[in-house]
Amino acid sequence: GDPPGPALRTAGRELWETGRPPRCSAGQSCLHCPCPEGCLLRPSRHRASLVLASSSAYKRFSELLPKEERENACSARVPKSQILTLPELRANPFQHRICWVFSTSDDRDDSMSFEDFLDMLSVFSDSATSDIKSYYAFRIFDFDDDGTLDRKDLEKLVNCLTGQGEESRLSNTEMEQLIRNILEESDIDKDGTINLAEFQHIVSRSPDFASSFKIVL
Repeated sequence: GDPPGPALRTAGRELWETGRPPRCSAGQSCLHCPCPEGCLLRPSRHRASLVLASSSAYKRFSELLPKEERENACSARVPKSQILTLPELRANPFQHRICWVFSTSDDRDDSMSFEDFLDMLSVFSDSATSDIKSYYAFRIFDFDDDGTLDRKDLEKLVNCLTGQGEESRLSNTEMEQLIRNILEESDIDKDGTINLAEFQHIVSRSPDFASSFKIVL
């Protein structure tokens, strides 16, 4: 896809600095807003279609709440422990990072509102663009939230993908060689880290990325 334009980069910086999607002059989050100002960062340009099709998502979300809170599910927050009971996340090696990235909780406890839940589903849906998917994948893989993928991030990423059991764990030598290979292929400016543009460049050459980066309820 096309590289993010200035509006997306500006919105991205605000998202990095505050942990929240930016808001337009109407006071709406870019992830939810129907106006042109916020459309670049929204996971899907067809938000209305997503909402119309979200009844099953709402049902799944409300089922995570205690029965007495389900009538007010739209204003409730589901704790992370309950979000992680979803089979689609329970087996995902990046489950904790996914909750961290999509939660807008002021307490940073990784709980999710229904809007957070919809944002997550729309990013992982087939309708999300490759640029959107790669943007959020980068955030998920950036374990220390510093805006780059460094050696420590890459080591954690590899461990998540290979498992950390004795049989699957890479030796120190194997890990070092793998990280060296990743950086040689991806680190275009040779600063020892992978930035968002470099990550998206690599993803653009991986045709299976968009289809594999999804969650279906």
